[in-house]
Amino acid sequence: MNVKQTVLKHTVLLLCMLAALPAAAGIQFGDGDINKNNDVLFTVRHNIAGINSYRTLFKANIKNGTAEVRPEILTYYPEQMELLNGGKILQIRNRYGTVWYSTAEKKAVWNDCASVIPENSHRTAPVAASQDGKWICYIEKKNYATGALTLSTFSGEKSLVLDSNASFSYTKIPAKWQPNAQILLYEKNGAVYFCNPEAMLKGIEVSEEYRKIGPGTIDSVNWTGGKYLVYIDGDIVYRISSKELYTLGLYSGIIGKGTAIGRLPNHFNSGKDSFSVNKNLTAIVIIQGGKNFTLYRINGASCNYLDAVSTKSYTNNEGSLLDVRIVWPDALIANDFEQPGLPVPSIWMKTLPYNGKPAAAAVYRMNDKFSKILAIEDSGLPAFSPDKSRCAFFSGSTAYIYDTAEWKRIDEITGEKITSIIWVDSDTLYLGGEKTIRKWSIKEKSAKTIMLSQAVNAWWNDTGNITADTGNGKSYIYNPQSGTWSENGLSAEHKNVMRNENYRVFCGETPNSRYENALYVRSLKGKPVTKPLLAETIRKTEPPKTAALIFDAYDNADGLAKILYELNQYNIKGTFFLNGEFIRRYPNETKLISISGNECASQFFSTAKLVSKDFIMDEDFIRRGLARNEDEFFAVTGKELSLLWHAPYYFKSERLVTAGKNAGYSYVDASKHSYDTVTLEDAVSSSSNYYTPAELINIYMSSLIKNKGGIIPVTVGIAGGSRKSYVYDSLDLLISAILDEGFQIVPVRMLIQ
Repeated sequence: MNVKQTVLKHTVLLLCMLAALPAAAGIQFGDGDINKNNDVLFTVRHNIAGINSYRTLFKANIKNGTAEVRPEILTYYPEQMELLNGGKILQIRNRYGTVWYSTAEKKAVWNDCASVIPENSHRTAPVAASQDGKWICYIEKKNYATGALTLSTFSGEKSLVLDSNASFSYTKIPAKWQPNAQILLYEKNGAVYFCNPEAMLKGIEVSEEYRKIGPGTIDSVNWTGGKYLVYIDGDIVYRISSKELYTLGLYSGIIGKGTAIGRLPNHFNSGKDSFSVNKNLTAIVIIQGGKNFTLYRINGASCNYLDAVSTKSYTNNEGSLLDVRIVWPDALIANDFEQPGLPVPSIWMKTLPYNGKPAAAAVYRMNDKFSKILAIEDSGLPAFSPDKSRCAFFSGSTAYIYDTAEWKRIDEITGEKITSIIWVDSDTLYLGGEKTIRKWSIKEKSAKTIMLSQAVNAWWNDTGNITADTGNGKSYIYNPQSGTWSENGLSAEHKNVMRNENYRVFCGETPNSRYENALYVRSLKGKPVTKPLLAETIRKTEPPKTAALIFDAYDNADGLAKILYELNQYNIKGTFFLNGEFIRRYPNETKLISISGNECASQFFSTAKLVSKDFIMDEDFIRRGLARNEDEFFAVTGKELSLLWHAPYYFKSERLVTAGKNAGYSYVDASKHSYDTVTLEDAVSSSSNYYTPAELINIYMSSLIKNKGGIIPVTVGIAGGSRKSYVYDSLDLLISAILDEGFQIVPVRMLIQ
């Protein structure tokens, strides 16, 4: 390949990747609609990586040419929903704050609302609410990857910190509620504890040292039907009565950790393994490494090995496993094991297909055939009714209800994409959609709109009421007394009224790089003047700083599905540096990377350290090694690698860089951040610094901020040695941290030109 061809290839690749980038300015105002009272309606759309794009409807009153009082928000996008206070309150959370909908009064009010328009990613964090809705548990983020695990009343009037240094997650809270909400289990400093929420908030709970269950993570424990919890320590499975918790906490050193009900053939690693038990405590499923499933029969109090009834490993050559849920039937059903009385669970699996299609889900019966009983394309997470007898999930613009015993479809509803689902009971649920929030009764086969999630346009109708169009072909009327919406027939084309006798409102350019435009108000009476409706929208800001993410595929693919899934969720692209060892071991995964839209670069044909005292790598060897990697990648994918490379594990010399350059390659150096390949064994044998993902994210962010940008490498997996956890496990936290600090994530070649 000559120099002209090399430059052309670089240019074409860069232009293609720039076209795929999300816009740096992510907030856009829609045209306003003003009435005679100087009240203006307008929408604000966020189009920022990592968050759903939607238009929020605002109402503002103009005084002296601007909004002197913060505008009122009239639509409530359901990024997260919870039922609180015994089902009396439906809580809706999004980037703007928290809305409470009273199910008795049929009234929606903002319980907590942002004072300005959020400009960064601001992904909504999870909340673990007790089943009666009286208590909530959440992590208040204090750092990029850690926060304070907090117990609170649903109203927030009383709260206390359970763990000031808890690992933060956008998908999981390290706590589990007893079904009757009397006891909360939580993880802290490598151990599991319990507490009574009411006693804790009253300050009368016993000291934490006497409430310790044992070592492990929150995945070491699970509640059964409510009376008992199951705890696994090493290879022993214990049953603990909720009534005995305080006794065990005080005297565990003397009387032990509960009643042993069985022994596992392998050590249970609560950092990577999980388990599920049925409510009658007669069967247990152990999930090892997220891929190996074993169903055991529990025969009673014993330290004998549990009877393994069924074992299955995920070995599907069509996709990688992303997530798993175990579903136990309420009633015993016929099984193929010739073991009467054994409950046979189902396994819900979410996978990432190798053909480049969106993530899909399937349900399998854990019998001897491991039968697939249901397949769902483009599915969200399942939502189970309180008694677990029914399951709701959404696919595309349809929500489905299934009976979990036989997995028969009970009902479905169409019309819009669903983002969140909350069950009230086994018959009623709330559907949080992209356009509306509806209450769905399965028994009555009806769905009533109670609030709008967003509006594409809104106006004042002839009677002075607010009318909105969500883009679903219907129009809605706003009730200002209740903060709710109701259907008002079909939508019709409407031209916004952008002026009255006092003001004219219009959208125009802004020096604020975070906004695509701003909404302005021009005074038509008195001295002519034009002001922004909201002052912060024209605040001059610097262009966003840039950072790049690169992914090193050495010889293991354990983190690939997670990485590709998160990149897709955030709508960003990275660069994968593929080693020849990875290509040869994982051809399907290599194909998946090649069709994912991410850039594929080279990392030589082997994992050998190219800087060694034992032998000298000359230019011919480097050229041949790069060429071989190109050929092997092309043989698997039918595509070419881009002309970027780095040496395995970033061991380089000027001789190597020059040799690669002479072969047409540009070298990418991220060696100062290459920490997540350091294993526990490395830390012991060579005194290398071992960092947790949380520590690494803090290190990376400090460097990015100090240098106003940079390149962050993330390993796809390590075949030799071990780590407790990897950065790819917390990739969503890393991406959110980068975005929230005002960086734009760009292709790595933009930073090395």
